[in-house]
Amino acid sequence: MTSPSQHRRPPAARGEHSFFVYDDDLAWADTVVRFVSDGLERGQRVWYSADSTEPGVVIDVLRRGAVDVDAARRDARLSVTGTDLSHLRRDPFDPDRVVSMFRAACTEALADGCTGLRVLAEMSWSAREVADVDRILESELRLDREVYADLPLTGLCLFDRRLIPASTADLLTRAHTIRAEPPGPASGGPGPLPVALAAVPMRDRSGIRLSGSGDIDTRHILRAALAALARMPGPIVHLDLSAVTYLDPGAVAVLVDISNSLTGKGRSLLLHKPPYSLRKVAELFPEECAALEVAA
Repeated sequence: MTSPSQHRRPPAARGEHSFFVYDDDLAWADTVVRFVSDGLERGQRVWYSADSTEPGVVIDVLRRGAVDVDAARRDARLSVTGTDLSHLRRDPFDPDRVVSMFRAACTEALADGCTGLRVLAEMSWSAREVADVDRILESELRLDREVYADLPLTGLCLFDRRLIPASTADLLTRAHTIRAEPPGPASGGPGPLPVALAAVPMRDRSGIRLSGSGDIDTRHILRAALAALARMPGPIVHLDLSAVTYLDPGAVAVLVDISNSLTGKGRSLLLHKPPYSLRKVAELFPEECAALEVAA
């Protein structure tokens, strides 16, 4: 097995946050073997966070895929654990704890001579009754800016459509920047379906990009996305609305609330390319919407 000091490729300038959607075990196994093998080849420490799959099954799949599991585990280059030993070991679910955990794990891997950290995480727990599980969108959006932006962390979130409702999977996958594909002719299973409102992190600044429509049916998504935005670092956070087709008065009120909250903390929210519907609401309620700042 290649040792950390013998890796043939340098670590990435920044991390990569990808996802994989599947509905059969063969597609899952092919992707897991490829992703783990590539991480070990690159000199990364690899961590598989299992949930619906028994850790022993993951180990067996890796062995059948010609991964030298014993050597990798002996050198502390590979670990396979259940989610009860990771970010879900305590209730409620806390994005702050997740961000800190990933930063610490990646920093530790670098200190141990690895080129970075590679994490595969089964996301089936998102469909269970976990306290504050609704904050998972916040977690996924913040990880991109607060961890992947400046650390060599390579993450792959695994979404099994047999266990996760389509609405949940489709919302969360859009918080990722890359869709992983298996090698060969396999399609990788079904891709994301259209959702009414989706959020993706901006890669060049602290902010998110929304797409879709903001109304009563998507208010919970908007609130979750803005909660993540408010916790992103920097004196100014950005909200790209160029792909938003409509915002009802209630959605605008949520924007006003978050803007006022940030102002009270000495920070500000800057809107980019808001839709006509927001501008119309601002014209009808100029005093209430005075807190909203639009980029020139």
